[in-house]
Amino acid sequence: MIGITGGGTGGHIFPIIAVVEELRSRSFKDFIWIGQKGGKEEIWARKIKVPFIGIPSGKLRRYLSIKNFFDIFKIIAGFINSLIILKKGKIDILFSKGGFVSVPPVIAASLYHIPVVTHESDITPGLANKINARFSNVIFVSFEETKNYFKNKNVVVTGNPIRKEIKNGDAERGRKFLRSFLDLNEKIPIILVMGGSLGASSINKVVWSMLEKYPLEFYLIHQCGPGNLNEKLTANKKADRYKQIEFIDREIGDVLKACDLVVSRAGAGAIYEIGYIGKPAIFIPLPLSGSRGEQLKNAQYLKQKRAADIIEDEDLNADILHKKIIELLNNDSLMKEMSKNIKEIIIRDAEKRIANEIQNIVEHLK
Repeated sequence: MIGITGGGTGGHIFPIIAVVEELRSRSFKDFIWIGQKGGKEEIWARKIKVPFIGIPSGKLRRYLSIKNFFDIFKIIAGFINSLIILKKGKIDILFSKGGFVSVPPVIAASLYHIPVVTHESDITPGLANKINARFSNVIFVSFEETKNYFKNKNVVVTGNPIRKEIKNGDAERGRKFLRSFLDLNEKIPIILVMGGSLGASSINKVVWSMLEKYPLEFYLIHQCGPGNLNEKLTANKKADRYKQIEFIDREIGDVLKACDLVVSRAGAGAIYEIGYIGKPAIFIPLPLSGSRGEQLKNAQYLKQKRAADIIEDEDLNADILHKKIIELLNNDSLMKEMSKNIKEIIIRDAEKRIANEIQNIVEHLK
């Protein structure tokens, strides 16, 4: 039995799905996913038919907050639940993808001497994975530079797992999907804007402002996040080259393949998916005010490698975004260089490398 823990956002959930798919191709059948009760991971576990058990989950914060006091009790409850689940489940190994929900199961597994493997997507690790690393047998990382944060630990550079919807992306299928709501002209470029699986309010507002200020010289496909549709734009004839979608599911790889340029947050999951397809990108990392700065580090790393361009969130407005998009569309050589460089940075078989390590540990236990 392979235990899985982690969730909260697509950046944690989608790599888990990719690893499960790879392990299933190797005849592993028994999985159990321990995640946040009522969290998004529960929906995705159901989609891929992995048994799910929800536990209470408290957030780990680096700052003073009254919520820290109340969340301590949630964390303790999550830990007690994890002890019971792991004892009953006869789990051979626990694969943790991080996120605050993963900490109690990881600590509980270590007390039972169940091998734990942890994956860190970003260049700089989060607080949850810094804790998890102390109880892990192996730590998987997406970037060589991340090894420096886990000194004296067994660290393996695997890359970030990529789901099959991305790997199987097809440009013609993507154009067919887009033709269902746009009258595509092959000579007009296609821009895809993604704010992550949950959307991004600052990016959404700037995109809508840009639509008001500028006539679109390109098609704009905008993944705005669940519940974030701008109803005023549905009947706006001025936006006939614009399509807003709450969440692009199975077609995401096809749409990525079909587009010419991507505007995105700078989570490692997005970077790897864009990099696998090899698309030039403008990354808008989460600001320090709303994160620990991991996306900023990710984006700066890509900028240094001439693999992408950046607009920092605090600098973001309609004029800057429009100007940056037009500049890149008019610079074909730079677009090609960015596409080539981002492809070279990412590791294309991360889910296989992680599955190899998990399989080796499980076979050694027999």
